[in-house]
Amino acid sequence: MESPFRADVLRGKAALVTGGGSGIGFEIATQLARHGAQVALMGRRREVLDKAVAALRSEGLRAVAFDGDVRKQEDAARVLAATVEHFGKLDILVNGAAGNFLASPEDLKPKGFRTVLDIDTVGTYTISQYDSCNKSGHPRVPHHPLNC
Repeated sequence: MESPFRADVLRGKAALVTGGGSGIGFEIATQLARHGAQVALMGRRREVLDKAVAALRSEGLRAVAFDGDVRKQEDAARVLAATVEHFGKLDILVNGAAGNFLASPEDLKPKGFRTVLDIDTVGTYTISQYDSCNKSGHPRVPHHPLNC
């Protein structure tokens, strides 16, 4: 499907996509990059991130990856700082990290459900708490990220 947006609509923008190594997060990162943004991917699995970055770069798109867990404050702060250091700024934050278990509700164990909540809810809060997406360069809370 052809995009209704200009190919360069995001030129000069820098984006961080949590959960950007696979699935919906990767597709969002791909579209951001195809529309001109330089993208940083965050995820827990280095090998998945490396494949995702290689796929983006094979299209001539600007991409880097930083491994980390959105549930951990130190990882969130480190990845946000690394993204800003690499690109010189951060304009777009996509909270795409998600926990999923392919199980029916009656088969999903409470521990699995808590893991999903930790990644989807706590992770979104944690990375957003350290978001540096403002003009002054000082962290701000709250902000208006894209939550997937």
